Amino acid sequence: MLAMLKRSPVAVFLAVALHLLIVFFLIFGMEWELFPQQENPQVEVVQAHAVDMKKLRQVEAEEKARAREKKEQQAKKQKQAEEKKRLAALEKKRKADAEAKRKAVAKQKAEAEAKRKAEVKRKAEAKRKAEEKRKADAIAKKKAEEKRKAEAEAKRKAEAKRQAELAAKREAAARAERERALQDQLAAEQNARETDRYVAVIKQQINRNWRRTGLPGEDQLTCRLRVRLIPGGEVIPGGVSIVKSSGNAAFDNKVEQAIYKASPLPVPSGPLFESFRNLTIDFKPSK
Repeated sequence: MLAMLKRSPVAVFLAVALHLLIVFFLIFGMEWELFPQQENPQVEVVQAHAVDMKKLRQVEAEEKARAREKKEQQAKKQKQAEEKKRLAALEKKRKADAEAKRKAVAKQKAEAEAKRKAEVKRKAEAKRKAEEKRKADAIAKKKAEEKRKAEAEAKRKAEAKRQAELAAKREAAARAERERALQDQLAAEQNARETDRYVAVIKQQINRNWRRTGLPGEDQLTCRLRVRLIPGGEVIPGGVSIVKSSGNAAFDNKVEQAIYKASPLPVPSGPLFESFRNLTIDFKPSK
């Protein structure tokens, strides 16, 4: 109601007046019914009410039109103000760009002049240094020649000494290589003996866990197996596999069972164990 009063005060006023008029006629019309009256006045009241409503709508329409026109004028003024502001900003930017360009040109000229003076100074300094260098080079060349001769003599003596030292080193290296090869051979032979000794002990331990199958000719059967071990001699679960079967599955199975029962197997420690990590054994029952 307040919003409508602010937008169209005249229309609201006319509406209130019209409603009061209707109430008036309703009240006094009821009293007039107590006395016989003609029907013409009632018709006039209805017609007046209809005329007043039409006039009220017309007033409201005019108020809306004026409000719309006012809004359009305000929008137009705002657009003009924005356009003026935009043009002012463009003019300001143009002036700023012109000033920046002027300063850039002035700076470029100053830099060119400074560069020219620096180049003149550089050439003069370079000429002075070149003359000093020529004199210094002549002196240095003479000293360098004397030094070259002295170094050539020292180099000749050093080369003779180096050749003698190289010959001595080659002889010492050859002697050390012969000694190392001999040591390696002795170590290899010792490792081979140690390996054979451990393999023999391992076979004995497997043989102690061997259970005969009772098959004829069992003592003549031989099978080759690969055994995977960890440090300490433990057989890895599933680490026994047949490389070459004896031709008798029952015999081969008995050998596998004997190896698992014999775990841990006696193995060396240290670097020598690496040759036992994947051990290949030819097993034949001993009597």
